[in-house]
This record gives sequence, C-alpha cells and structure tokens, in this order.
Amino acid sequence: MDLFEQCEWSNWKNLNDSEKTSLLQQLLMYFVPPTIEVSTIELVNFELYGIKCRTFELEFDGELFIFIPGNSEAILGWDLGAEGLRAHELLGFDVESLDKNTFKTTLTNEIIDSVAAFNEAEMTYDLTSLEGISDYINQHTTCLRKVAIPAMFVQKYALPAGTNFLGIFDTVTGTFEGEIEQFAPYERQICEKLFPTLTAAESLSWSFPETLLEKNKFYLEFLPESDYYFVYNHSDYTHDELTLALKREGFGLLSEDQWEFAVGAGTRRLFRWGNELLIQENESGRHVQSKMNGANMFGLVIDTQKNRYELTDDPKKSKLIKCTETKNSLIEEMLPLSTYFSSDHAILPGQKVSPLDYMYRKVIRIES
Repeated sequence: MDLFEQCEWSNWKNLNDSEKTSLLQQLLMYFVPPTIEVSTIELVNFELYGIKCRTFELEFDGELFIFIPGNSEAILGWDLGAEGLRAHELLGFDVESLDKNTFKTTLTNEIIDSVAAFNEAEMTYDLTSLEGISDYINQHTTCLRKVAIPAMFVQKYALPAGTNFLGIFDTVTGTFEGEIEQFAPYERQICEKLFPTLTAAESLSWSFPETLLEKNKFYLEFLPESDYYFVYNHSDYTHDELTLALKREGFGLLSEDQWEFAVGAGTRRLFRWGNELLIQENESGRHVQSKMNGANMFGLVIDTQKNRYELTDDPKKSKLIKCTETKNSLIEEMLPLSTYFSSDHAILPGQKVSPLDYMYRKVIRIES
C-alpha cells in the first residue's frame, strides 16, 4: 500500500501502533509546513455510539488537532426523514402514559412512505404528524451522495472567527496565563473594561460581560459557571480574508463534505450521538447531554449552543446555526445539531465574519 492507501480508514484501523506512528511521521514531513511547531503527539482511542477510532491527537502551534483517516467512498447526506428517531419524542407524547403497543420507539420507512406525495411547493410542514416531520427533515438536510474524503489533520475545537487562542484570564486574581507577549499590549484596556470604576449603586447591578470584542485587537469569552475568560487575539476578516490568512499559515477550512464526515464519520444516523433528542432533567438526560457535548468518534468537539455558525470553505454553506429564539417543536429545536443539517445562511461578499456570529476550524488535508 502507498501512503494514501494507508490513510484510508479501512486500512488505517488495521495498522498497529508502530505502523501508525511511522505513517504519521511521513505525513508530518510531507504535508505539515516546517513553520508549524508540532508537539505533544499521543495515540488516543475515541468512541461514540459504537464507532471507534484509534488515532493521533497532537498540537500544531499549541492548538489541538486530530488525525482523521480518509474514506474514498463516504456516504453523506440524508433522505430517510424521521427514520430511526423516537416517535413519542417527536410528537410530544409521554411514553410512560401510553400503552406499549400503541407506538414503536423508532420510525421505519413504512411509516414515512407517504412523504413522497407531500406538496413541496407549499413549503409548510405539519410538525404534529410523522409525515410532516419527515418531510421537514428531508428538506433541511443535505442530499444523499457518495464522495471521496481525504485524510486530514482537523482542529479539535472550533475557534471564534478571526481569532487565535492566547490564554486564560482569572477575574478573581486579575492574572493571565498563556501567551504573555501577545496579551501584554492589551492588558490595560482589558482590565479597564472588566474592572471599571463604579459608584456604590452601579456596583449592585454590574456583572462581567459574556463577551468583550475590540476589533483587530482582542476578543474575550466568559466561561459559564467560572471566574475565567478565554482570551483571543482578533483580526476583522471577511470569509475570503480569513481563508487567505489561514493559507499563509499552511491551513484551510473544511468543505461541507469534509465537515460532515469529520462530525459523523459517514454513519447512517441523523445525529452523531444516537437517536435521543429529548433531554430530560434526570440521569438519562445527563448521559445524553454528555455524549452531545463530548468528543465524537474521531475526537472532535462540536458546539451545541446554537449561537454561532461554523464556517466551511464555501461562504454559501455554513454549518450549525445561530438561533436566538426557542422553537415550537422538538425537531426544529434539535435538527440544526444534525450532522447533515443544511442551513440557508449565506455570507455576503465583503461581509466581516464576527466572532460573535461565526466559528472556524482549521484543517490540513492529505492530498496529492
């Protein structure tokens, strides 16, 4: 097998650790620019919903990346409507109050065959019926397709658009840990914003801002239920400018196909974590929430807050969603977290991609 064949997931999973390490060294030599500092290389086992991958987690310039093996025949997209999802959750029934034989816990193709007859021109959906929900899902997910996905080094965590992570600021001690030299020019301005001079009355109602943005200087994001801010530098880029800046550093943005594969591994499931959509305040709900927020089968962490889009290399195809209002139905609320969700959001030419609205994830592709 040549280098590219070894990077195919079907072959990669059969390599022993020594062979994987040898292959990784070749990939780093040929595909990672020498200007990028590589460190903390570790073989890690990842698993989600029965899909396992033993692969490398490593640092490029201090940021975590995952090696994701390729798949030359990946099946992506969705056309199965609500198949596999839990009918009682979608329709809002209390499963414990229903007779066991009244509803199945998952939907089948037989239930949703009538979807084909639905009048698409009206673009309205009866989200109180399984047929309407199925049609809604099919219309808001990408089309079923077979594509070739190269092996990739993919950033583990998406960053706010136009930023690079500098470190952590402690609001209790007023101290910063991280890239001191890059933080120092902004320290005074940041402290003035976070520790303003207040009257006694003002101090009663004042609280730390959730975010703090000074364009082309810095961006801060408060960590919920903590005393810390993540601190980033910031450049006010358009999509094209961000793409060019990444290219200069040796990186790129994922395509829509590559994003869907990296998030869901090409599995025939609408959601990477399984078919549970109703998150209840109990042990089961906390377990589902943990799977949603944790690393996927490749070790990537995908945002679930629905407060920012994630960029791809096409400004007309953003993933995830920025949503400020609660939806009326469970499927409307949860579908944007689907691997195959298709947003109608497009970034306009010349539009700046604000860190308040967008995230991005760096990639290095293994391509000839």
